[in-house]
Amino acid sequence: MSNAEPNDLEDLVDYLARTSRLERREAERVIDEVLSFLGEQPEPFVRRRHLELQRQGLANEAIFARLEQELARRRFAAPAYTRRQLRRIVYG
Repeated sequence: MSNAEPNDLEDLVDYLARTSRLERREAERVIDEVLSFLGEQPEPFVRRRHLELQRQGLANEAIFARLEQELARRRFAAPAYTRRQLRRIVYG
């Protein structure tokens, strides 16, 4: 597991391998993916989601409204960005 010390999370890897159908290497990969997902900070999240929603054909006004809602539900403590601040994150 790339972001952890050698013995960090070993109990979790062992538990997942023991209680699921995952091989040990697969359990490590799942944990790495979850940690990566949970480690995403607000500004990279805004940029990534804006691009994803834009590719789905949503207009910016709908995208920024949705980003406001999604940020409020995320596990990180994101500030309450205004739509103007969201635009600045995306476009600089």
